[in-house]
Amino acid sequence: MFEFLKFKRDQVLSYRLLLYIILFSTIFTIFGTSLQVWIDYKNDVGGIRDGMRQIGGSYFDTITASLWDINLEHVRIQLEGILKLPGMRYIEVRETSFGSSDVAVKVGKKPESGDTIKRVFDLNYNVDGRSVRLGKMLVVASLDEVYSRIKKRVLVILMTQGVKIFILSLFIIAILHYMITRHLQELAEYAREIDLNHLDREFVLRRSRKYKKPDEFDMVVKAFNDMRRNLIRDIVQRKKIEEALRESNKIVENSPVVLFKADYHEGWPVKLLSENISQFGYLVADFISGKIKFLDIVYEEDRKKVKNEVDFYCRCGIDHFRQELRIVTADGNVSWIENSVVLNRDDSGVTGFMGIMMDVTERKKAGSELSNLRNLLQSIIDSMPSVLVGVNGEGRIIQWNKSAREQTGLSWNEVKFRPLQEFLPDLYTELGDLVLSGSNGDITEKFKIPVSQDGVIHYKDVIVYPLLDDNSGGGSVILIDDVTVKSKLEEMMVQTEKMMSVGGLAAGMAHEINNPLGAILSGVQGTERRLSPSLKKNREVAEELGVDLKKFHEYLEVRGILGYLRGIRDAGQRAAKIVRNMLEFSRKSESVRARHEVSAIMEKSLDLAANDYDLKKKHDFKTIDIVRDYEQNLPGIYITETEVEQVLLNIMKNAAQALSEKEFPNDETPCIWLRTRREGDFVRIEIEDNGPGMDEKTRKRVFEPFYTTKPVGVGTGLGLSVSYFIITRNHDGQFRVESEKGRGTRFIIRLPVSPSA
Repeated sequence: MFEFLKFKRDQVLSYRLLLYIILFSTIFTIFGTSLQVWIDYKNDVGGIRDGMRQIGGSYFDTITASLWDINLEHVRIQLEGILKLPGMRYIEVRETSFGSSDVAVKVGKKPESGDTIKRVFDLNYNVDGRSVRLGKMLVVASLDEVYSRIKKRVLVILMTQGVKIFILSLFIIAILHYMITRHLQELAEYAREIDLNHLDREFVLRRSRKYKKPDEFDMVVKAFNDMRRNLIRDIVQRKKIEEALRESNKIVENSPVVLFKADYHEGWPVKLLSENISQFGYLVADFISGKIKFLDIVYEEDRKKVKNEVDFYCRCGIDHFRQELRIVTADGNVSWIENSVVLNRDDSGVTGFMGIMMDVTERKKAGSELSNLRNLLQSIIDSMPSVLVGVNGEGRIIQWNKSAREQTGLSWNEVKFRPLQEFLPDLYTELGDLVLSGSNGDITEKFKIPVSQDGVIHYKDVIVYPLLDDNSGGGSVILIDDVTVKSKLEEMMVQTEKMMSVGGLAAGMAHEINNPLGAILSGVQGTERRLSPSLKKNREVAEELGVDLKKFHEYLEVRGILGYLRGIRDAGQRAAKIVRNMLEFSRKSESVRARHEVSAIMEKSLDLAANDYDLKKKHDFKTIDIVRDYEQNLPGIYITETEVEQVLLNIMKNAAQALSEKEFPNDETPCIWLRTRREGDFVRIEIEDNGPGMDEKTRKRVFEPFYTTKPVGVGTGLGLSVSYFIITRNHDGQFRVESEKGRGTRFIIRLPVSPSA
């Protein structure tokens, strides 16, 4: 039988089937044996329990009667009969009729260990209808015989079943080998010997043909032979395709386009590559072997960008895209290539990509040169400080330089091909048809054209150049220069000359006023002295003339003449102080610095502001509360006194003008706070008001030259810009402003204590 089976070491399936059969049969046998043993155990235990019930039914009355007659021998005979029942091992009868509990009769041997079944019977005898208790009977049954029989039975069953399983397993294995395993071995041998170049041998199983109906193995044989024929057909077709592919490769290899296929793994290993990669100095074998990967030839600065682009297309589900990148050729040069790529996907995602690449280095060079030229021209145009606008024959914008963007706040995309009159209506109205026709080939200039911007008039000088391109259909280039500052400077120069003349006149007038003013003050002072009763000379003269000087002085006091004299004296002193301040302020500054007390400079500036005629007329300081908060013992600062006075005076005048524009509620009054503090090596000066304040836009531009919020003719917009220059440039200090709309304004000046080197 073993020779028939012909088992071999490589027949894993046979051994595995044998193992499974033995394992399953063993488990089934154990389960069946356990069930049988359990049933036998229940039957044996049930027989013992039936014997117990038989004792109570058949032997009970006889034993009770014998015990009543005190026939113990008869009782023993009955007990020995019970002992013959299945499993019974020990029986004893105890007599309890007279209060004792002694064993009257016992038979058998009481089991000392093991499983037992015990039962106690009460022995009662009926006498004249009355039950008399005679004693108790203890019956003990042992299960040892039950267990012994079960063990023998299990041993017999296991031995018989084991032999049966072994014989049955060998028989099943023999059948499986004959019907299945040997044919599988033939299939394996045929599959191992099959060769794509030798597919002529047909596969035939060595088996008897007793059955006319084909089975599963016949179907497998047919499938193998069909596969063999299909392979023969596919190989023929493949050879034809390979021949056509070789012809195609010849075409590709003679073209500048390189075909490639790569896996989407680390470094992008190349799986297919056309031979014309040699135009970059590389060999196909180096890529196919994995020595060089696709990313290895990508220019180092482009690798991250190229990889990020491919990752983006992979994530977004884009299967076809184009890329421009740089590669490093084998000789170390850098070439530009253009890739057209198709991504390959399966259920797990992107597996690889394939496509073509073409050298576009020359095209990129030409494009780069053209782009550089275009950028150079645009840079030249954008570098011009003037606004340059190009328009076509329809008046639509075709050029818009950087200065135009900065001055209008409009980008090229916002004005591109839009009519010029939408964005520069004042200029378009002024220039008219010159913009469209290109001024008929002539260059045209116009000066100081007024243009409104954000409600402010600006002046522009405009030059119109005709476009010389015949294909443009007309049009022109417009060059615009903002001459607002220039115009204002010219006006300022004229105004400055006037003011210098007025300043000289004011200084001369101050000198002329000073002389009579001194005479008036001297006369008033002399008059007051000669009317005073306290002077001895006055009393002597009055006595000589018979005048009561005391009564006369009372008369002058009652009539208010002395008050008039004091008023003349106070007014004269104020006038003298004003004249003195005007003279000091009007003197030309020689930029001579000296140490001065900050509080004294602020008080002097406050006096100048309070006595300014224009301020008195429109913004009287008497209606403003002045709150002084001066830090004591501040060190003096090295400054040019008149320049700092000019700055403080300008701030105070602005504060007074701002306060006059605000309507205050009944519980609030106009107020200006003057503060001084020491901050390290600086002295901090603050001038704050509770006026209307400034919005953010105004606050940012407050120090710009010619920027003013006052009506035309009221201010020039230079006061704060000149003040900023004096503090920051002339005195190496700091000057800033804090303000919120509706919450007042605070100007902060920081001046160094020690003079700068």
